[in-house]
Parts: sequence; structure tokens; C-alpha cells
Amino acid sequence: MNALRRWLEPLRAALPELDTTAWDLLGHLDAHLHQFAGGLPAGQTDRSAWLLDVRQQLASAGYTMLTIPGSLGGMDRPAVLQCLAQFVCGLHDLDLRDATGLGHGALVTHAANLAVRDRWLARLAHGHLVGIAATERCGGSRIREITTRVTLSRGGRWLISGEKIWVSRLTEAAGLVVFFRDPDGRISAAIIDATAPGLERKLIRPAGLAGWTWGILRLRQVSVDPRTDLIGQPGRGLDVFRDHFTRFRPLVTATALGAAAGVHTMVANTLYARVRVGALPHIRDNALITLGHTHAEITAALLSALTTTRIAAAGHPQADLWARVGKAYGVAAACRSVDELIPLVGAAGFAAASPLIKARGDLAGLRYADGIHDSLYRSGGKTILQEASEPVITDTPLPVS
Repeated sequence: MNALRRWLEPLRAALPELDTTAWDLLGHLDAHLHQFAGGLPAGQTDRSAWLLDVRQQLASAGYTMLTIPGSLGGMDRPAVLQCLAQFVCGLHDLDLRDATGLGHGALVTHAANLAVRDRWLARLAHGHLVGIAATERCGGSRIREITTRVTLSRGGRWLISGEKIWVSRLTEAAGLVVFFRDPDGRISAAIIDATAPGLERKLIRPAGLAGWTWGILRLRQVSVDPRTDLIGQPGRGLDVFRDHFTRFRPLVTATALGAAAGVHTMVANTLYARVRVGALPHIRDNALITLGHTHAEITAALLSALTTTRIAAAGHPQADLWARVGKAYGVAAACRSVDELIPLVGAAGFAAASPLIKARGDLAGLRYADGIHDSLYRSGGKTILQEASEPVITDTPLPVS
């Protein structure tokens, strides 16, 4: 709780939309997560099954539906509350990144037709996970280049065939949102039950972010009904993808920064304890400088993620740009901070079982998940150049120098 206060208490004045109840919810979430700080219970070996159980326990306490409208059974809290909840999860362990909120299940509430929403929202409220399958070998995460496509079947149904790679939550997800080319060659998206016939999975062990399974998803004539399974309208898959990741990427960023803040807290506490017991006569200046500037980097990037969450919720036209470059910068800032902080505790920080080393490996994985950084920066630069010749329309006059 002290770490939570140290990092988030100063933000209260900057987030007036969060009332005392919202801040209390973050404190309660922190207390819940402390119960799981020891990792797997004795006798349990399946970490992903344990993490899914943690998610479902927290779902029973309402944490899955923090920012969902009350009309849909949620708490109807401002979007920034989920961003801060992700920071709190990262503060404990990046494996807890799916402990709260809808994750990719937000596609159901934001872009799905009523039939999809009615079928899936109750499952999401109980802690079920949704995965996303967009990336292919031919074009990485460049969704315009996907080759997975459908053929027409009897009764108006579509049969999807293709291969998706680097799919997270591969075996834990109850549903998978798949992007494909529809009968007209346009990109569309549909949600598929994880037990549907024709789905094949090949697991690959990742170097970091190993809490959830990861690997290849093959679809062999998987049946979907375009009347009841589509996410968004036919042919609007690119819009669905962009709108979702505009909201999702700042949440990823906040989780990464929470992990960096957790490392910062552990290193600071270790150094303080060593001086207090006499193991160190004093803290060297270079260590103090590192503690100071990494704190500044983490805090600045978190403020950017919170702002991106706000403007995404408001539908600002530049929210997508902010989400792309903000995710690239924020995760890189978290990685840089951890790389600089770990050596301050000496050889103990490089033990294989060290939580510092785990955090470092997990953060490295986020440099690839949800968009490789160079690709995000490059696409951001392209957007900036495209907008450079366009007039800027604002609600209030801008000063002219």
C-alpha cells in the first residue's frame, strides 16, 4: 500500500473525475493483489490456470466491469480508472495484466452487434477472457496484408480458413476475435467460441510474459454466422482494429510502467535497508541520480498514458496517434528504467529467481506485443506528415506568436 500511495497519491489533484470511491477501489485492488504476491499456491503448477482463477476471483468483486456503463451491468467509472488499475496490476506482476477489466473483450461492448454483446457480456463479467487473432506471417501486425479469408457455406454461414501467429491467451481465452477477409475481399472481424470445431493450436514458449499461453492458431473452415458473430459491420475490420487499440494501448503502457515502478520501489527499499543496517555507509550519487531520473521518466510516461486514455474515451481524432507513439515510448521508458535500476542492487538483482529479472524479461516482451516499437513510431511519423498540411480545428482559439 505504501508503494501505491507513493506513486499515485500525487495524481489525485490531476484527475478530478475520480471521486473518493474510485480511489478506494484502487486501494482495495492493491490489497487483493497482495494476497497473490507469493505466486502459485503450494501443489499448483499451471500458472495460467492460476492466473485465470485470480481474474475470476477479482471479477466476482466487480473489478472486471470497472468502466462499463451501468446500463450494461458495469460500475460506470471514468476510463482513467482502468488505466490506473492496470498500473496497480503491473506494480505487483506483469502476469496480472489481465486481472481486471475486459482486455480484448472490450471489442464486445464497443464494436459488436447486440447479438454478440448479449451472448458474451455475462461471460466477461464472470472473468472469462477474450483473445485477439490478427497477426500473420506475411505481414506481422500489418492488418491490411492478412490472407485469412472466408468461403460461403449453406444457410448464409461463412467458413474461415487461415493461420494466425503470436496469439496470446491461446488456450485460456473463452473466445477469439479473428480478423479475416470476407466474401467481398474486405477486412472484417468476428468472435469465435474457443471450443469451435476447426481450431488448432500450437504453443510456443515465450522468453517473457509467460503467464499466459502463446503461439499459433490455425483455422480450418471454422464456421461463423455473419448475422450474429461479427464485431462491427462487414468490411469495417480496420476501423474496429484501430478503435480498439486506441483504447487498449494506453492500458498496456500503464501496466508496463507499473512494473517499472515496482522495480523502482524494490530497488529503493533495498538500498535504504542496506544503509539502515550498516551494510552500506551511504548511497552513491550515481544511484541517487538514477532513482531520480527513472522516477521522472515513469511518472511522465504514466501521465501521457492517462491523457491518451482520456482523449480516446472522448473520441479525439488524434487519440490513435497518441496511443501508438505513447505505447512505444512508455514501454521503452519502462525498459530503460529497469535496465538502469537493477545494477544498483548488485549481483543479487541478477539471480534467476529475482523478481527484478522477471520484470525485465516481461517488459522486453511488451516491446513486441500490441505493435513493435519501430513500426509504431514509423506509423506515427507517417500520420504526423499526413496531418502537417491539414488545418487544425480546435474548440478554443490557439495563440499565434
